Amino acid sequence: MVSFVVPVYRPDYALFKKCIKALVEQSYKDFEAIVVLDGPDNEAKGIACSFSDKRIKVVEKPNGGVQKARNEGAKHAKGDIFWFWDCDCLIEPDACKTFVDMLAEDKTVDFVYSGYKFIGEKGGIPSEEFDPWTLKCGNYISTCFPMRASVFPGWDETLKSLQDWDIWLTIVGNGSKGLYIPGYAFSTAFPTDNSISGQGCTEKAWLGRVEAVKVKHNLPDRKVCVSSLGNRTEGIRLAKLIDADYKDVPNFKPNKYDTVIQVGFSLHPNKVNHHSHIFSQKLKHKVLFWTDEDVAEVNHAISHKALTEYSKAVNNTTIQFVEDMAAKTIMESAGFMVKVMPIPMANTDAIEGFPETTRVLVDITADYTQLFTCLQYSLPDIQFDYKADKPIKDYNAIVSFNPDRTMGFGVKRMLLTGRNVISNIQNPFCGYVNDNQEPGKVVSDLVDTIRKRANRDTRPSVDYWAKAMSKDKLMEVLK
Repeated sequence: MVSFVVPVYRPDYALFKKCIKALVEQSYKDFEAIVVLDGPDNEAKGIACSFSDKRIKVVEKPNGGVQKARNEGAKHAKGDIFWFWDCDCLIEPDACKTFVDMLAEDKTVDFVYSGYKFIGEKGGIPSEEFDPWTLKCGNYISTCFPMRASVFPGWDETLKSLQDWDIWLTIVGNGSKGLYIPGYAFSTAFPTDNSISGQGCTEKAWLGRVEAVKVKHNLPDRKVCVSSLGNRTEGIRLAKLIDADYKDVPNFKPNKYDTVIQVGFSLHPNKVNHHSHIFSQKLKHKVLFWTDEDVAEVNHAISHKALTEYSKAVNNTTIQFVEDMAAKTIMESAGFMVKVMPIPMANTDAIEGFPETTRVLVDITADYTQLFTCLQYSLPDIQFDYKADKPIKDYNAIVSFNPDRTMGFGVKRMLLTGRNVISNIQNPFCGYVNDNQEPGKVVSDLVDTIRKRANRDTRPSVDYWAKAMSKDKLMEVLK
């Protein structure tokens, strides 16, 4: 059974009635809703009792705050799943059934969550995949999601806000695991100046309340934050490597960062305002890593006017890096003052020997499709994969061709894990094929290079690139 615990204090009565109605009418029927009146409220009590439903139970207590009300409600709860609910939330009809089914299916999971919407088409909060590390950087799980009753630690009645962050940190710190389900489980009223969320988001209040949770959970007060709106996985990987915080948009809430490192910056008209907003706050250092996708966009799709405007703005405020000399040439011709430094990356895969049958991953843009149709016929003893659906250890090499001749994340991972690289990109220890010649010669050189390098000893390459992609150079910049 699911126990919904619903604290009530001076609610919007019409919305509170809709809240209870949505719980009663949802598809999952094995539940109880414990309405905790945090102080006398005859009107709210009348609304709860008007449904004449035995599953709706009313508990009255003197006013003491929402955490005390939730803890009181938990004392009366009989379910094996606790779901702390707000009185201005409207549950989606099948949300409870979906979450209960997931908890029943996976016994290793102790809580389930998703995103939520604001009533009145005012947007929503989508949340993100469960990761205990990113949870320590900031909360992304609302109060209003179910947990197994056995892991409920009690609400900290001393905190003024951010109780949701605190309780999920506590539960995860005790060894529990969460499961993220994409979508929206409920709708809720948009925060106002008088709501707990609204009161806690002022600059003075927010920083103090964040500090209270950090002190309680012994979380580091980091001054460096990594962000990325287009390469989140790489951004998180970099943040973990250099022991920085990670946030998609660091200045979404007040903070004390003095340095922001941004991975990726799109100048596309539909994205540029969001990407440039990350750098809008005053900082000691602003560091930008242009990715290969950004470089290609600058080279092919951005107007001269935009390049002139943004190069001037970025050059005056930001330390900029690209990953190789080809990218440097493109970005400098577009007006950006960049230096070459690969985004630091640590190898997380074991360096293993090559597979018995030579297998090569082909990563090319559409420009080279026709050129590569002959590979299977020219090298019949080699298996070519055009989709990366196997672990890196199953490949001897990667063939990577793109018209901008810049290095991407896939090539970097291959280099760090001891795989050969054959490419039109000129980089140390890579097999270079010049594609600026007649097609027949390109094919001939490509076949010869694959044959010679697919099984070549890569130990010198691994040593070189491990140093080139270490965090040391970036840390020197930050110092």
